[in-house]
Amino acid sequence: MMFLYICQDLKSLLMLKKAILLILIILGCSNRSNAQFSSFYHEIGVMAGPVFFKSDFGARGDFENFIKNNGFSIGGFYYLTPAEDFPSLRENFKLRLEASYMKSELEHYGKYVDNKSTSLFTQQLRAMKGEISVVSFGVQVEYYPWKMDDYNRGSDFSPFVAAGVQANTFSTQISSALGPLGSAETTPKKYMNAYRNDDGFAASVTGGFGGRYKLGFYHAIVAEFKLQYYFSDWVDGINPDKKIYTENQSNDWSTAISVGYVFYIN
Repeated sequence: MMFLYICQDLKSLLMLKKAILLILIILGCSNRSNAQFSSFYHEIGVMAGPVFFKSDFGARGDFENFIKNNGFSIGGFYYLTPAEDFPSLRENFKLRLEASYMKSELEHYGKYVDNKSTSLFTQQLRAMKGEISVVSFGVQVEYYPWKMDDYNRGSDFSPFVAAGVQANTFSTQISSALGPLGSAETTPKKYMNAYRNDDGFAASVTGGFGGRYKLGFYHAIVAEFKLQYYFSDWVDGINPDKKIYTENQSNDWSTAISVGYVFYIN
């Protein structure tokens, strides 16, 4: 089992290195573009909202499980937008550098705990709790199909689609109201030797859509719907054997709905 932990961590570290390399390449291209073209618009902002975390907690495909396993996220970001003297496709793209913090509490929801069974397995599931916190650093590219620029020729409302990569450090605590995990009395067989109270690293990819509304010459509000897929199944702290429990095949992922404020600084 320790060998599997090491392999999972090595895989996450490799994905993390790839994500960092991609970030450096994009930043390098941005600096090169800055030398070739006139200038960039610079913006800073903050964003916050609920996060719905999809993991090995709860029944697969259960809506209640998805909605109730939630938390919150908050973050800050920095935008770079190419500025041209004449309309150009480059002005339809923004590069967003961001740092964020997410925290979520997890429980088992769905048919296995909603029934009236008094079996030990059901009681063990009901008693399990999880708490995760994730600190993320990443880069996101946003494309605005009908945008010229936000503060001059553009319209008040500008929708966008986005994709990015992130490097994440996470901390997980798994517990049970029945007592310390690790014994047959407190731990469901499915999760015996398949839980971790530990810190770790994982790379992730993101995709989403949203829009921004211009409040004035220097101000805008932004709303975003984002999916985040982690290259690890340990972010939630549990990872049952996929060969035995085939319902747990995918890595952890989350959905976030955020609203924020953007300030134009030059």
